[in-house]
Amino acid sequence: MKLTRLAGECEKGTCPTVYAVDGTGDLIVQGYVVDNAEALTTMRLPAGEAAVRIPASLIRRISSEHLG
Repeated sequence: MKLTRLAGECEKGTCPTVYAVDGTGDLIVQGYVVDNAEALTTMRLPAGEAAVRIPASLIRRISSEHLG
């Protein structure tokens, strides 16, 4: 799977980042693992899914720069 980095919260290092999956239009997000039991219970995630938290500013940036 080939990924293209669209935007991140930092230019170097590992931080919340959004990638495009080349040729599909899908996005992959890198963020902070959600490990809060109450939040996970509320989301009722099925097997094979995970929750990550990313800053709202990153969503705004991706929306305006890549999805607009």
